[in-house]
Amino acid sequence: MTQKERLLKILRGEKVDRPPVICPGGMMNAAVTAILEGIKANHNTDLDAMVSAAIKVHEIVGFENYGVPFCMTCESEPFGVIISEGDKENEPKIVEYNQSDVEDIMESFDSESSVNLRVQTVIEAIGRLKNDKVPVIGNITGPISTATSVVDPLKLFRMLKKQPERAYKFIEYINDYLIEYAKKMVKAGADVITVSDPTATGEILGKRNFDKFAMPMYTKFLKVMKDIDTPVIIHICGDTKNIIYSLNLLEANALSFDSMVNMRFVKSKINTRLMGNISTLLLQNGPLEKIISFTKNAIDSGVDIVSPACGLDMSTPVENLKAMTECVKGSI
Repeated sequence: MTQKERLLKILRGEKVDRPPVICPGGMMNAAVTAILEGIKANHNTDLDAMVSAAIKVHEIVGFENYGVPFCMTCESEPFGVIISEGDKENEPKIVEYNQSDVEDIMESFDSESSVNLRVQTVIEAIGRLKNDKVPVIGNITGPISTATSVVDPLKLFRMLKKQPERAYKFIEYINDYLIEYAKKMVKAGADVITVSDPTATGEILGKRNFDKFAMPMYTKFLKVMKDIDTPVIIHICGDTKNIIYSLNLLEANALSFDSMVNMRFVKSKINTRLMGNISTLLLQNGPLEKIISFTKNAIDSGVDIVSPACGLDMSTPVENLKAMTECVKGSI
């Protein structure tokens, strides 16, 4: 069974020999500093460097996928924000939000004519990485997190409370853009799309706002991806107890959870496949024995896909990540 076959079978709910072990990319980026040695150009912006980094993550660490990009800023960049492009020690980040009214942002942005070379680089990288044996994962920053990357999060949160219709329209506009971006990824060769939406937690939004502003966006996104026969993994950060029943209504192929979530509890509440949830703090600091123990526990808890629970620190040692991947591969 190839790595692509194993992951796609799991996402379709079919039986496999063991769980896949993946790190999708995007927010869950395994192109840590040690992996980037020997890559001279910026792996976040240069096509050859991006492809090389994705391949090295697979070959050196043992994650069973290729995944691009390696950050959460590509989606917001065309909307007039200022970013730092990152380097071998730091992921790209937002430096300055767009200060305009959301109506002006929606009016002035044209997804067909706006220049965003990084988005094009990601799409071309997916085309280069496409193959028959290793699954290629395209990563999308979710609509709530992208919206709060374009404008100041406090501005949007105030809008959710005081001007909900205005906020909804803006988030829906962002979501429609993300759908088109994901469709381009699939056309280029992505086998799976992962949506990471760390701002859309039950703790930050609360159940009411999660149901009102996040759920309709995910539902629309999932329907479009289903129509083009592309499986989707959705990652939600934080404690999900107050939104667990809402998540169970989503027709995602898999749901990914943070390390604080008890996967045995989630297994009893969620009907779809589960991904996670090895602590990134543990993966950063070790020890190896504890990483192996936690990985075995995740498998015993019924996790269908083993992965880091959230975003990895760039200083995470390769040997710690390999302890996880090799443990899973020895679980047959």
